[in-house]
Amino acid sequence: MDAVLPQRLREENTVEVSHVQHRLALGVEWLDAVSGLPAEGRWVSELQAIGARPCVQRTEPHPRGRHALRAAGRLARLLERAAKDKVAVPPPSAEADPTNFVLRAWGEATPRAEGYATGNDPRRYVPRRLSFTPVQAAGVPTAQRDNIRAVRLWPGTAYPLAAHTSALRGRVRRGPSLPASHPVAWARIVVTRPNGGPPDFATETQLAWGHGDDRGEFLVVLGPEAVPGGAALPATLPLRVWVFLPPADSFDPQDPLASLPLEVSGTAATSALLDGRQVPATYVQRGPIDIAPPPGKVFTMNDSDLRFT
Repeated sequence: MDAVLPQRLREENTVEVSHVQHRLALGVEWLDAVSGLPAEGRWVSELQAIGARPCVQRTEPHPRGRHALRAAGRLARLLERAAKDKVAVPPPSAEADPTNFVLRAWGEATPRAEGYATGNDPRRYVPRRLSFTPVQAAGVPTAQRDNIRAVRLWPGTAYPLAAHTSALRGRVRRGPSLPASHPVAWARIVVTRPNGGPPDFATETQLAWGHGDDRGEFLVVLGPEAVPGGAALPATLPLRVWVFLPPADSFDPQDPLASLPLEVSGTAATSALLDGRQVPATYVQRGPIDIAPPPGKVFTMNDSDLRFT
């Protein structure tokens, strides 16, 4: 019997199984930092610029916390020009890449075309501001999954907590005294386990993270890692709290998100930065504050402990 040779594929002997109608410029999957599941509630992400070129455009929401930007229209034209600039004059750093997508993202209680409003924030998650560098060829984003990124959102003060959750609340302030202090927006909080020696953030085990909001308030959810092993639940949890502050107060109540730190993620699909577990480079370390809250409860930290000069 003669061997049957496979035919070369041509239009006349193939059947179309899918048709790409548009190309993805950027896809972001917003995840709950505590559960790892898709973020819940109404979440808005808005493109602010491509590099230094303003390009305000909201992303398209999709199921399971996914948002997308298509490589079409004005966005595609600006990205093509930016790619040519990048080839002509290579950027000195990832921050200066002219093809970067700069996004701001926030929660909304009700739809609002004018953008973020403090009174319309359900405060389930804390807003973020990020920069993504698209993977592209000749100014066109690649057709693979290279431009899909997973970003975690951290609990806001109204984040729903299950019964008997161990958590910390507080409000970060700056000022010469407590009566003369003011809230510090967008602080970062890290909880570690004391190791018995002098306090050392670099060597202590990190147990939990939190992001402060525009009012200086934070909620840190403590996972099982914070509870020492053993048959009996301890009466208290020995914890150490580190606070990281922006170097200067630049908060503008007329544009609250303008002072959000810009987190430059490059082309990484996942990273500590995208997870929200990387302190912005310009932030200054304060603390530590040693506390011993009871497990299974929400512990509110003293205002005086969270005031810094």
